[in-house]
Amino acid sequence: MDAVSIARFFGLIAMLLAYFGINIPENVTEGVVAIVVFSWATWVAWKNNNITKKAVAREVKLKELEGK
Repeated sequence: MDAVSIARFFGLIAMLLAYFGINIPENVTEGVVAIVVFSWATWVAWKNNNITKKAVAREVKLKELEGK
């Protein structure tokens, strides 16, 4: 499942709740969005950077192999 599908699913849930008269307070919505953005940004930073010693060693080895 991709990010667009997940966003559409949560949009559908929000619209259905609004249709049935269940209003979500704005501060709850902002809190959920903040948690999602923080989690996503942390995951992207972790996956796209060599943070651990093992990952750094792997990157050095990969550069050595590409040079040959």
